[in-house]
Amino acid sequence: MRNLVPNKRSWIFCAAFLIAVSVLLPASNAVAQDNTAASPQAQEVTQNVKQVYFPFNIYNRVVDPATLQANADWLKQHPDAHLWIQGYADIRGDIFYNLVLSYRRAQFVKSKLVGQGVNQSQIGFATGWGKLYPVCQATDDSCYQQQRRVDIVPPDTM
Repeated sequence: MRNLVPNKRSWIFCAAFLIAVSVLLPASNAVAQDNTAASPQAQEVTQNVKQVYFPFNIYNRVVDPATLQANADWLKQHPDAHLWIQGYADIRGDIFYNLVLSYRRAQFVKSKLVGQGVNQSQIGFATGWGKLYPVCQATDDSCYQQQRRVDIVPPDTM
């Protein structure tokens, strides 16, 4: 069996692909979106499932574990609710680091939700967007904290 070791070109291709996909996707921000066209189920998910925030440069610990537990409890009570998990990072750091960090945050939230009893089939995907789609433009700690998050959104709001 051949061992595949990623070389520099494959990493550059992967990063370019991720950037191209993120630019071509509609830049709808899950935080500031208009939910009036969403289904009633999507509106219910958006109203009841909250964002999960992370400390600086950390992907395996949340700021408020009670929020993650409340999200899991609500999703267990609503097994017909389907969702996507999207991780983000603040604007500090390079794009590759932030893409990996935000992806790990999304995967951490997914594993915690599944570990707390949420059916894995409810989760369409869990991915990271790095520092794309910022919710604020300031360069202070308050804005940075808003960026270090994971959104749990219904697919039909995207």
